[in-house]
Parts: sequence; C-alpha cells; structure tokens
Amino acid sequence: MKTILLHSEIPEAQKFQEVIEAETVGFRVALSIDEVASEEVEIAIIWLTVPDYLQRLPNLKLILVCGSGVDSIIHVATLPRHVCLVRLVDPFLQDRVSDYVIKSIQNYILSRKDYFELEGTFDWAIDNISFPKPTVGIMGLGLVGEATAKKLLASGFDVCGWVRTSRSRALPQVHVGKAELGDFARKSQILVCLLPLTNQTQGILNRHLFDQLSDSSFLINVGRGDHLNEADLLAALDSGKLSGACLDVFKVEPLPANHLFQSHPKITVTPHIAGGLVSEQQAMYAAKVIARHYRGDIVPGVVDFHASY
Repeated sequence: MKTILLHSEIPEAQKFQEVIEAETVGFRVALSIDEVASEEVEIAIIWLTVPDYLQRLPNLKLILVCGSGVDSIIHVATLPRHVCLVRLVDPFLQDRVSDYVIKSIQNYILSRKDYFELEGTFDWAIDNISFPKPTVGIMGLGLVGEATAKKLLASGFDVCGWVRTSRSRALPQVHVGKAELGDFARKSQILVCLLPLTNQTQGILNRHLFDQLSDSSFLINVGRGDHLNEADLLAALDSGKLSGACLDVFKVEPLPANHLFQSHPKITVTPHIAGGLVSEQQAMYAAKVIARHYRGDIVPGVVDFHASY
C-alpha cells in the first residue's frame, strides 16, 4: 500500500499522523520505517534533520519539510536530490509570521514620539488616528514575505522589497540582486529580514548595509540568526544609525541569559516565536500539497537545490 512516512522528530507527530490520515485518501501513514516495507513509501515528511532511511526508499516521490526553512538539511549528503522537496509554509504559518512583523512595526511606531509631533497628523474620523507611516523594506519575498507585504500595503504602508533573483512579484517596488541592494536600503526606514539562509545571505545584515539606511532606521529579523552580524548591529545602535531592533532569531538558541542583546535598551528579544509550527495546520496543508502533487498541479514552496531554498 502507498505510504506516507513521518519522521518522529516532527512536533506532535502522533497528532500530525491522525490529521493527515483523515485528510489523505489512498495512503497509509506510518511513524516508523520499521512499520512498513521500504518500497511502499512514496512520501516522507521530515523537519530539522535528514533520516538515513531516505536513501533506502526506492519509490520515494515527494519529501515535505515542516516549517519555512531548509538551511539545516539542504547540504546534507544523504538528502535525495532527485526527489521533489517542498517546504510546508501553510497559510497559518504565513499569517503568524506576517502578523508578528506588523505587530513589531506598530510597537515601534507607537514608541516614536516624533511620529506624533507633526502638526495635522491626527484624524479621529479615519481609523481613529492616522499618522505618517515609514517605508518598510522587506528582504525576501517568498510565501511569507509576500503575505507580509500585502498586509502592509493594505494598511497604507509604502513597501519595497529586495530579492536575489528576478521573477513576477505581487509587490510593485522590487529591487533585485547586489547591484540594487543599496537603493533598496536607502528607501527603507524599517528593514525586515525574511530571507532564506544561504551562503549568499549569511551575514547580510551587516555594517555595510546599515550604513546605507537612513539615520534612526529600525531592524526586524525573523529570518535566521546567521543573517545578522551581531557586532555590527551593536555598533549601529550605539552610533544612532539604527534606533532599535526587534530580533526573534539568533546564532545560538536559546539566547544565553548573559548575551548583550538581553539587556540592551534598544533591542527587543523574542524567543523564536514568530514562526511556531502547529501540527494540525501543517498536516492539513500537507494533505493539500500531496493532492496537488499527484494531480500534477503547481505546488508552492518547491525547493531549488541549486539556490539552496
């Protein structure tokens, strides 16, 4: 019988199994390779590591990865390169991360007295209070980045984006590649990092980038901790180039209690909560992805092994 094999490290794996079993027709769902014959497995669902058994599944057609990133597995030698690999960026996850970003922006704006000191900024008839909105620059316009951009545009923000490669985007103002990174930075008063972590994006939040921002800009990082040069951030905050930062991801997690970020007055720290996984939502979305794949439809979140995301 065709089988979906779940890796045991998936959060709430048993709940995941129950939901996807109810939502998927024509498949058995197993939690252990020991429960099935290897030739029966056509789909594997994994999370942060690559189980060795993937190489021993002759009829494997699809690998689904829980969550939005594949940086922890993409370079693992035992990950089959001939099998379609898909990130499970379900709508609930997109909403959770984008809502975190918007809430962080709102908190930042409300903390800035200068946004309310301009004459004529209050209009009690429209949305209770209206005020000048800073330009938000989003680095990374994947499924989460585009969801975030759409919400910000709908709220009246001026939004621009930066991406590494050119393709059709929902956002009108998009800068592409290294040559346009400076122009993007100069427009961005709030900088949001939603990039995948690759060799090209590691350390991209650095002094060179910060120097091109307008003075007193604000940083939000919900990508990966390795995107950020921590010493350069501290220097930018001390110089006033950045007025503050909201960080949800770190090089070392959990962030040590004695880390400078924990007590810095201009840094808000949250414990990697922006993109938390909910097993029921992921399982229901996985069932939809499987159905689309077997129908031959376009599947969102397919990983490009060459690009590493």
